[in-house]
Amino acid sequence: MTDYEIYVFALCFIVFSLLTATFSYLIYLYGHQEVELIRAGERDRQIEIDFEKRKTLKYQAFLWLGRFISLALCVAFSVTFAFALHLRSKEDAPIGDVPEIKVVKSSSMETKNEKNDYLFANELNDQFDMFDIIFCEKLPAEEDLQLYDIVMYKQRDRYIIHRIIAIEEPNEQHPHSRYFTLRGDAIGQSDQSPVFYSQMQGIYRGERVPFVGSFIMFLQSPAGALCMLLIVFAIIIAPIAEGILEKERRARLGRNPWADQVLSYRNRKEPQRDLSGSMTTYYNRPGSPFSEPFQRQDQPIPYRHSQDIDYFSRYEEKRKHRK
Repeated sequence: MTDYEIYVFALCFIVFSLLTATFSYLIYLYGHQEVELIRAGERDRQIEIDFEKRKTLKYQAFLWLGRFISLALCVAFSVTFAFALHLRSKEDAPIGDVPEIKVVKSSSMETKNEKNDYLFANELNDQFDMFDIIFCEKLPAEEDLQLYDIVMYKQRDRYIIHRIIAIEEPNEQHPHSRYFTLRGDAIGQSDQSPVFYSQMQGIYRGERVPFVGSFIMFLQSPAGALCMLLIVFAIIIAPIAEGILEKERRARLGRNPWADQVLSYRNRKEPQRDLSGSMTTYYNRPGSPFSEPFQRQDQPIPYRHSQDIDYFSRYEEKRKHRK
């Protein structure tokens, strides 16, 4: 890695650490607040609605569809990230019988420059754009290279993909090799120095995939790698937080004092009398685990533990005793 890449990696790591700490703290605050509201009974109505929706086929279909989409996205991100790392690891590897995928990082072959008359005269329309993915095939023999072929060669520490515009056969100055003059289609000047066959890595035959290279280049960068770690962190922490809240919702549902009573008296609509003698009204909501069949009009239902004595049994016993 170069000094610049190390600097970028260190900066991205600091940003990643700060974002991870910030999101973790926010998730903790949200979860803690929701747990307190659930235990206090402020979410009873919403829990009731959610548990009723879970019984429908539509909800189950959307649930499984969401899980499938999430799994597909995770697989797609993982495969793309692994593919990007694979391309970077084979960047300097020689091209064999199988074509290699390369990402275009410049715009020197995007358009036709008016100074390059040979492009128009020979109808050469095999240009490609920046951030395209191109397929480079194995380089043919030196004598098989022709004028206007597009080849990839290495100059210092970078790769260049340009078109051959002139070929100089062996002479007294270079008796054992040919000189190739290359130029980008969008550039009006040839490359600074002639290219030897030994510098060339592969040849481009016109196969490309547009615009995908930008995403692959991002994943190959330190910022892309740290973003993938952040996504993995979110995928891990989200089910854990949801599982804690789900456990609290089910615990709240299990100790609600009216749950079993409503299921037993769900079809009763007549008013009932509590132990204090005041008349209250039954709100008939079938299937609702949080219905308030004996809620008074002037005050909310008090929270009671599940071990409280069943009110209906006490009322029936008292009525029979009076008779």
